Amino acid sequence: MADFTDEDDALLEELGVEVETKKDAGRTPREERVIAGFEEIQRFVEQHGHPPQHGEERDIFERLYAVRLDRLRELADCRALLEPLDRQGLLENVTFSPAGFSDQLDDDELLSRLGVDADAPSDITELRHVRSSAQKRVAEEIANRQKCEDFGQFKPLFEELNADLPLTTRSLLFVATLWLHGFL
Repeated sequence: MADFTDEDDALLEELGVEVETKKDAGRTPREERVIAGFEEIQRFVEQHGHPPQHGEERDIFERLYAVRLDRLRELADCRALLEPLDRQGLLENVTFSPAGFSDQLDDDELLSRLGVDADAPSDITELRHVRSSAQKRVAEEIANRQKCEDFGQFKPLFEELNADLPLTTRSLLFVATLWLHGFL
């Protein structure tokens, strides 16, 4: 493609023709990704009128842009690459701090301000819907019992004892009988 002079550029602009300038061929793929990511952040700022911010109430893309912008601010090589492109002053070290929170809070105070009970048991450490070893042994014992094939001959005895259960002596005898016959 031929190089255009300033006059050529002005003439093409008046005609409504956009001329794409070639990107610097000396950039690495990483640098191209960094620039492209920063341009996305700049478009967000143009559309919304403010830099991307952190927070649960924010859109997921805004939160992603906020994390990306924080990282770009931290990395010296990225700052040096992006400073000529920063037309909105986004690379200035601006920190976002929700109202009422400071970096000087200890863990307990921070948890209390967030409404989290520090002494509450964690869901991970509390077992639910898990049977104890004793409950498992009882279930296995019941599962291993065998049906009494000749229960018919013992049935009248059980019915008689069941009728006498309100009497304390009979209840003890009934339990002892069940135990001796292996029913308990």
